[in-house]
Amino acid sequence: MRQSPLSEASDDRLLDMLFAGEDIEEEIELDGARIAVTSHRVLAFMPEGGGRRFDHADRPNVLNASVQPTGRDGYLSWTIRSVVYGLILLGGAFLINSSGLLAKLGSTEASNDQIIGDVGQMISSMAIVFGILMDALLLIGGVLFFSAFALGTLYFVTRSEELVIERAGRDPIYVPVNGNEAEDAARRIRSALGREEVQQ
Repeated sequence: MRQSPLSEASDDRLLDMLFAGEDIEEEIELDGARIAVTSHRVLAFMPEGGGRRFDHADRPNVLNASVQPTGRDGYLSWTIRSVVYGLILLGGAFLINSSGLLAKLGSTEASNDQIIGDVGQMISSMAIVFGILMDALLLIGGVLFFSAFALGTLYFVTRSEELVIERAGRDPIYVPVNGNEAEDAARRIRSALGREEVQQ
């Protein structure tokens, strides 16, 4: 694990944050973050993170430390929506095609001479409209599936891992780190807390 760029400043800050009689039992230096397990709490310094730069939890409230994948939720949600909408549109096109409606309207149009004036024109127009509708459903459904593939690819490309320190009664502490050092940091935190057997 590489030393945090602000590790020297963090030493003073860490000492200033300690309660009277509080001792540091484990220090974990990560790339862009620093974790300390003390006799009272778990402290997290994240000077390069996008959220809080400092967070903490009392030891009895720390439930677990684990590594979880993270990515841009917007990409994932739009991927799911695109797949669902694409399935609906392609399903509609399949129903129109399999129902034989276009073939029936086409045969009606062929025997148009037996149908009175405006009714024949209306049936002919309906055949054209349903044909255009089916083509549009197929086209838009295909575009949505392509979009889902592109968005899903973006989600997996931008996905990374983060160290998650779960705490009772509050949101977890999220520390963005690389995969290998994240696993080691989670193991060391669990070990310092006496919860090495807790896994997710």
